[in-house]
Amino acid sequence: MIHGNILQNIRLDDGGMPKYRQLQIEIARLIREDILLPQTQLPSEHEFRTELGVSRTTIRQAFQLLEEKNLIHRVQGRGTFIGAVPTEKNMRPRKKDMHMIGVLVPNITNQIYPGIIRGIEANAYEKDAVVFAASSGGSRDREYQLITELINRSIDGLILEPLHSGLENDSSRTAGLLNGLNIPVIIINNDIPQFTCSKIMLDDTGGARSAVQHIIAFGHKRIAYIYKNTVKAALDRRLGYMQALKDAGIPHDESIEFSFGEEEERIDTGYRLTKTILEHPEWGITAVFYYNDDLALQGMDAALDMNVQVPADLSIVGYDDIPRSAPRKLSTVSHPQILVGRWALDLLFEYFDHHVHHYRLITISSEIIRRNTVAAPSR
Repeated sequence: MIHGNILQNIRLDDGGMPKYRQLQIEIARLIREDILLPQTQLPSEHEFRTELGVSRTTIRQAFQLLEEKNLIHRVQGRGTFIGAVPTEKNMRPRKKDMHMIGVLVPNITNQIYPGIIRGIEANAYEKDAVVFAASSGGSRDREYQLITELINRSIDGLILEPLHSGLENDSSRTAGLLNGLNIPVIIINNDIPQFTCSKIMLDDTGGARSAVQHIIAFGHKRIAYIYKNTVKAALDRRLGYMQALKDAGIPHDESIEFSFGEEEERIDTGYRLTKTILEHPEWGITAVFYYNDDLALQGMDAALDMNVQVPADLSIVGYDDIPRSAPRKLSTVSHPQILVGRWALDLLFEYFDHHVHHYRLITISSEIIRRNTVAAPSR
């Protein structure tokens, strides 16, 4: 059982964000920071109400959002636990001759990664392999530590989405560590150009270009872009954003780009930046393109809380098509998460089966998914 000292780490205030969203964000933060570990039991509703002074409705709304993200699960008669529901597949005994696969992703709270890991695990189950999955939580030091730990577990191959990919120099610790490995490595989504291996990449520039072209087709000219400036995929998507503006003869205005780095990032960054945009109608922004769906969904929440109608008053487009996007009818760009996972494991088994490195580069073209968050500007 979690004790009160953990609950004291939860920070709620009387600002503009509803309490249930604050509670959801704070619990997700504790998970990301490894304060709440997988399969840890959460406090009872009574403990939450007593320690934090929140209502039963607030707790249940927060838990519902966390459960939708697979960050918690409930067990009838026992309570609420951190992590997704354990499956019988994941708990089966391992044979001695099974291949052991390490998987490391940047942030398990981003919903593209559970889909990728499900694809890896489904393929691994068919191939009689064992998967060790971990999240670096956005920390370069932790990324290096976890790769080392996976190697110490005698993994036979590694599937990696690196941090700050394509932005590191040849002397980076991660690149140096990878170059010294004697096992096959598959890099997904983000590249480390100086490291040679098989890779699965998205055409992020082309996908973003299609997304912004879709917004422009409705008549928008003041389109903001919100992105993380330490992620190469976000910078590639910025290039696509700029190309679409140029194609349409719309001047590129850096003042309506909103970027953030490691130091500025919080779990509600998309909410806060969108709120800032909505508080300044004089900027003339009528649409926002977000570098991922998580930020876009936070933007939709900010608009809802400020009584701004999407898409009547503000058009919004995300990227990645995470599971929460379809129920919210978010227009976004596709990301074949499960297939990426399956293909990554297939590339590893090409090496296992033939004992020869045949380096492949698979580039995936993404398509715009038109739902219900883009309309003609109201002003």
